[in-house]
Amino acid sequence: MIYLLPSLISFGQGFLLIRLLTGSKDRPRLTWCLFAGFLLGLGISGFLTFTSLVLFSRIVPAYVIGINVAALAGLGLAQKRSEWTKASLQASPRELGVILALAALTLPTIIQAFLYPFGGWDAWSCWNLKARFLFLGGSEWSNMFDPAMWRSNTAYPLLLPLINVWSWCFGSEPTYLVPLFNSCLITFLMAGLLYFSLEALNGLKLLNLLAPAFLLLNAFVLKLASSQYSDLLVGTFLLLALMGFLLFKRTKNTGFLQIGTLALGFMSFTKSEGSALALITIIVLAMAIALDRACHETISHHIWKLLLTLAAAFLASGIFKLQYAPDSHTYINGFISTEKPAGIERLGAVFVFLGKEVLSWKWNGLWLLTAGGLILARGKALKAGLWTIPAILTAYLAIIIGFYWVNTFFDIVWWLSTTLNRILFALTPAVILWLFLALPLDNNNTPVPHRQPPRSKN
Repeated sequence: MIYLLPSLISFGQGFLLIRLLTGSKDRPRLTWCLFAGFLLGLGISGFLTFTSLVLFSRIVPAYVIGINVAALAGLGLAQKRSEWTKASLQASPRELGVILALAALTLPTIIQAFLYPFGGWDAWSCWNLKARFLFLGGSEWSNMFDPAMWRSNTAYPLLLPLINVWSWCFGSEPTYLVPLFNSCLITFLMAGLLYFSLEALNGLKLLNLLAPAFLLLNAFVLKLASSQYSDLLVGTFLLLALMGFLLFKRTKNTGFLQIGTLALGFMSFTKSEGSALALITIIVLAMAIALDRACHETISHHIWKLLLTLAAAFLASGIFKLQYAPDSHTYINGFISTEKPAGIERLGAVFVFLGKEVLSWKWNGLWLLTAGGLILARGKALKAGLWTIPAILTAYLAIIIGFYWVNTFFDIVWWLSTTLNRILFALTPAVILWLFLALPLDNNNTPVPHRQPPRSKN
């Protein structure tokens, strides 16, 4: 039970930060803040754990626990007492029922996780291995970057291992239950964030529950969600970043944009692909804001606040890249290599494999059904800022395809067969959000803000 304590501290950090950033005006309902805050809190705790490596060149459990508790206390003291009302902390019976339904949808992932408690192969050889280096290695933790360890993706950032280490700091050993628990927790947070985001933007629709069900009842998604890989965290942070933008576009509350920016920063510290995806997302969303006069005028009044948030969000990934990350040992530029050239047939193989992947029955028709739904949505799929989602996904896939083509270190068939499905998996939450925001499921399109109780005249 002691390992529940770090999760509660992380939850408190994220929840309090969301309240602080959004203020009392146009804040979503409590349930959205709970799920988004929990996810954000995991990123905060991972970053604060990283500072132990920066300051002491090792993980110091007492320091890690102390700084996280101090951050929680500081965020609590920064809150305005007038906002802490009984009504602002209540969830309706309907919302509690939805949370129970989301827990039930996560149950198959939990069962799968306990059937394979050590996760997939890359969890054992990469993410959890790095976590053990960090926790057990003392001042020699950086030996994980040795060239002999290249198969463990030595240049990848460390957020997921650090989140696991944060929980291990409350015990004496790196138990396998922590990565297992965190993978199930992140899956649950992704499902809740997806549902309550749709509710915040689309209004009260029972059919919104189909979105997380469509995702979590897919057998292949279930397998990857329980594998303890970082792709789940990348996809969930992308979902939160997109919601931050969409809520900002609707409310003009820059606090939502700050939340989305922090999510992108944490995503960049999760995986190298997450860094590329974060940069693309920032560019596309900046274009969308520039094209929207109302958004642009709002931004102009808060530019320094947003720039400081951007700097803070990418601080960890910047320090890691500049100070710790080794050069990649798995890269050959096929455009200049004579031994392993990047021929046109390699590019053709990438496109063929991508087509076969999205059509594969292991996805149980997820991509085909999604494409059909977006076709039915017609022009609505590109309205009200939704065009940013396909723009981000298309640009990201173009870069991924280009990287598969130019990097000839790996045999292309083996590389595609072992990694492409996980890249697509990380995009599924954003794709499902796009689909269900675009589909005209019913006529009730009233968003559900967090309603503050009337203030007393006294």
